[in-house]
Amino acid sequence: MAVRDVVDENGTKWKIWSVSASSIHPRTAAEDFLGDYSEGWLCFECENQRRRLARFPQDWDRLSDEQLLGLLKTAHVVAPRSRHTPPKPGDAANP
Repeated sequence: MAVRDVVDENGTKWKIWSVSASSIHPRTAAEDFLGDYSEGWLCFECENQRRRLARFPQDWDRLSDEQLLGLLKTAHVVAPRSRHTPPKPGDAANP
């Protein structure tokens, strides 16, 4: 699994990785609530925020940092995990 690090215009360091459909737990994948994310998603995570992007380029790991930052701007913000909340099935593990 590829993991990329990029730094945005504010100096924030983001880790980026993909979650493939095959890595989503079958029970979770069968649920309707995944919607656009049923085929996987691209994860963006910094110290205090997480984002997800469905329908991302398959060659995302070969994009320039500027292109990845463009994708970051279109990704949806998701609630951060708390230390007391275990990850949900289908969530990417922290790389």
